[in-house]
Amino acid sequence: MRTHALLDPTRAPATAGTHGPIRVLPELAGRRIALVKNAWPSWHAMVDRLAELLGERHPGTTFTQYVVPNGSAAEPDLLRRIAEENDAAVIGLANCGSCTAWSFHDAMELIRQDLPTVLVVTKEFSELAEALVRAKRFEVPRVLLPINSETVDLAVALGMVDDAVGEIEERLTTAAPAAAGPDPASGTRFAAVEAVDDPDDDTAHEYFYQRGWTDGLPVRLPTLRRVERLLAALGDVDPGEVVAHMPPTGYGVTYETLAANAVMAGAAPELMPLIVTAVRAACEPQFNLNGIATTTGSSTPVVIVNGPLGREVGVNSGRGALGHGWRANAAIGRTLRLLITNVGGAVPGSVSKSIMGQPGRYTFCFAENEAESPWAPLHVDRGLSAADDAVTVLGATGSVNLLTPRQDPEAMLSLLGDGLAFMGNPNVVMGRGTVAVLITPGHAAVLAGAGLSKADVAREIWLRAGVPVERFPASAKPDPPYEFVEHDGLVYPVKDPAHVFVLVVGGPEPTHATLIPSHPSSIPVTRAVLR
Repeated sequence: MRTHALLDPTRAPATAGTHGPIRVLPELAGRRIALVKNAWPSWHAMVDRLAELLGERHPGTTFTQYVVPNGSAAEPDLLRRIAEENDAAVIGLANCGSCTAWSFHDAMELIRQDLPTVLVVTKEFSELAEALVRAKRFEVPRVLLPINSETVDLAVALGMVDDAVGEIEERLTTAAPAAAGPDPASGTRFAAVEAVDDPDDDTAHEYFYQRGWTDGLPVRLPTLRRVERLLAALGDVDPGEVVAHMPPTGYGVTYETLAANAVMAGAAPELMPLIVTAVRAACEPQFNLNGIATTTGSSTPVVIVNGPLGREVGVNSGRGALGHGWRANAAIGRTLRLLITNVGGAVPGSVSKSIMGQPGRYTFCFAENEAESPWAPLHVDRGLSAADDAVTVLGATGSVNLLTPRQDPEAMLSLLGDGLAFMGNPNVVMGRGTVAVLITPGHAAVLAGAGLSKADVAREIWLRAGVPVERFPASAKPDPPYEFVEHDGLVYPVKDPAHVFVLVVGGPEPTHATLIPSHPSSIPVTRAVLR
């Protein structure tokens, strides 16, 4: 019986890790301390209390407060300014998935700039912080708070600062060893199941599942022969070449590991150029996969395919495009998800902290129905030519089905806009993001027949998506650095109509439409497919 070698779907080159010992201060008296705060309201009050306590305990110490985003990185110029203007920094609050990942990132960058820094983390997210230390092989001094400060009275939150101030002082003045985790690139195969006689053996499948390498559904085992078959579809590529660096770990996705995960997802060879492009797009910094992969929200990448290649390989753009039954749609989105877990390290529960999750985290991929659209497709709007093949990734928080009138364009636009106008929409609360409005060829024909361009449709939907500001309870209004996008007393889900993507997708009837709200701190990325 033939033996089949299996490839490790988690094998990836590691990041550089800690560059050396972390600098500390001999004392805090007379020093300049940066107090870095994100959007958690309780942390704003806790920072004031921390400055008061440290000022009393260390005469001559001065404090400057800086505000950074909750679910994305601080601007590099701001981090440089913090490092230049201060002798040490306290960063917080690591109190959600994406804010823990990005607060860790910002602390790491300040330490790289030789600024003594401590990160304040709540207990619920300490496991994520520890996982980031192991993954990035970079030690960030941390102080743990026992309770989520957003769930208790302010007096309790301030009491936690009183209890933690001594440990914060210690972390800024006492040297700690640098982290030196294992290199995930060591070894070429995993030891426990190096080869199997039957590539469909249930024992091997169970081995993969128990190690968290699957999405919970059965996979095709990544035998060497299967992986090589997919790699051949890309031409003469080096299997060890890094395609992209996958957040949140930042490990390199090699062609070989990408193909191994594509095998597991059931991908056919002809899908590989689209999969490679989707991976590269999702790993672009502005897409913020670091936040999407770690958030307590339900965000996930959605892959939107344009161009002739999508049609050639069977990416569904018509009836049921967002649903089941289409191998290309399923395999492209599923491969990206497996890589986010297996290379990016976004293991559900420990690193991926989504409270609810969503079905789109299994797979979320469709094509635009260009043949039945009266307008230019998305990738042309994004600067490519109609003949180009392209992939766009959007950070989707979910999808909303709308039932619309069939022939009345004004009513269609009103219902589409109103579908985005709900107070709990993260785009509304945070004033950021790019939403997608998926209308059918039937809707598009009615709207175009009324003389509307795609830009007109986006503008009219946006204008109808405002929520009266007086409807918001005081506690539901955003804190800095977030703010409402407000005009004439109405709060809008995104900055302007340019952040409303109108896509023609699905079956012909002008009846059902789908709205895709987005991860607020994610910027969509469009890349041309190279083949």
